[in-house]
Amino acid sequence: MKGNVVLKFVERDVGEKKIVKVIRKTGIPSIIATDVSPPPHLVEKIAARFNAKLFSPPRSLMQGEKDKIGKEIQDPHLRDAYAASVKAYREYANRMRQIDRLELDEKRKDKIKHLIIQGVRADIAVEAVR
Repeated sequence: MKGNVVLKFVERDVGEKKIVKVIRKTGIPSIIATDVSPPPHLVEKIAARFNAKLFSPPRSLMQGEKDKIGKEIQDPHLRDAYAASVKAYREYANRMRQIDRLELDEKRKDKIKHLIIQGVRADIAVEAVR
């Protein structure tokens, strides 16, 4: 919710069950992001499994853009995933900063952010956690 990396995971030919298991160990995602448009079916399924917002850019990210965003990341799969997550975060960053200014504990702020990402109006989300 603050734009920090919480998990790095790369494994070849991994299935949906393994991906879901790894994500569940880390927490409950608000957004599942991809760097391509349209999003792959597997990514759609994983987002649906968590009832998470699916972020797919309007157009697939170009390699140069991914390289620029993840310039310090050597693994190309991690770099692409990182670029997708950064683009998704930027989509909501202004609203997240507004919530950070509220005088509430971090747990409540995170709940509000999650609700806003899911499409709940900010005023309703704030009231829901007070």
